[in-house]
Amino acid sequence: MTTVAVTGASGHLGRLVIAALKGRVPEAAIVALARDPAKAADLGVTVRAFDYDRPDAAALAGVDRLLLISSNEIGQRFRQHQGVIDAAKAAGVREIVYTSLLHAD
Repeated sequence: MTTVAVTGASGHLGRLVIAALKGRVPEAAIVALARDPAKAADLGVTVRAFDYDRPDAAALAGVDRLLLISSNEIGQRFRQHQGVIDAAKAAGVREIVYTSLLHAD
């Protein structure tokens, strides 16, 4: 079974993605990653603590595909996203999909 994780899962886009995934893959194959896991507890999937400022490869253990939803901290995105990518590589994540900024050209 392929495991899919979503960063920023407690945010607006993260919640929409989790809801859409639940209609396509088994809930056991979805991991919601959120800075505050309590804010994602109502999603009905596995929730793991994950912070863009301190990305931990252990939180990505067993994840095959990762949706990296862009952080919202202007001036910090490159560092934060690079940290997430590095953690994903260390955890053996095979595929990363990235969402860009809102209203991007």
